[in-house]
Amino acid sequence: MRITRVSVAAVCTAAAVALAGCGSDTTTGDQHGHQGSDAHEVIEPLSPQQIDADDTAITAMGMILSWQPAIDDSKTDALIRATPYLGGDLLAVAESGSRADVRPDADWQQWAAAKDAVTAVCAHSDTTPVAPAGMRTVVIDVICTQTVLHASGQTTRLTPQLWRTTITRTDDGWRLTDYRFQQ
Repeated sequence: MRITRVSVAAVCTAAAVALAGCGSDTTTGDQHGHQGSDAHEVIEPLSPQQIDADDTAITAMGMILSWQPAIDDSKTDALIRATPYLGGDLLAVAESGSRADVRPDADWQQWAAAKDAVTAVCAHSDTTPVAPAGMRTVVIDVICTQTVLHASGQTTRLTPQLWRTTITRTDDGWRLTDYRFQQ
């Protein structure tokens, strides 16, 4: 039996057509439980009325240490963005908009010129002192790591920093009332 080129081509074409349908999904139902989106929706932070003291410290410090030097006049703009999570003197400073006491970061001008942004991610630290149950004011240590997001698409992770926060319970939830750099 002799195999001709036409026969080989016909067999290859039939196999290709058969295999082409093997990887497609012909189901109409959503079997994965979720769908992606490229809508670029803004993810809202947790509501300050619905979170505990730890989450208040983590969320507020993440906002305070995230900067947009090309847009922000100073680090106070980040403090103002954190206003819903603030209380006491910190809230008064944020609401006043005063920038007199804010020490600029040494790299602020460089980041602004390069159109870089700085984002912070914070987490609860094991160095947090144990607070007695029922306290309305607690001290929570958080470790925050800032990352410079360069306009070029590269990132630079900065050294993690330990911050000691004071969180106070109000009638409207927990609020950050003080923070101090620890190391």
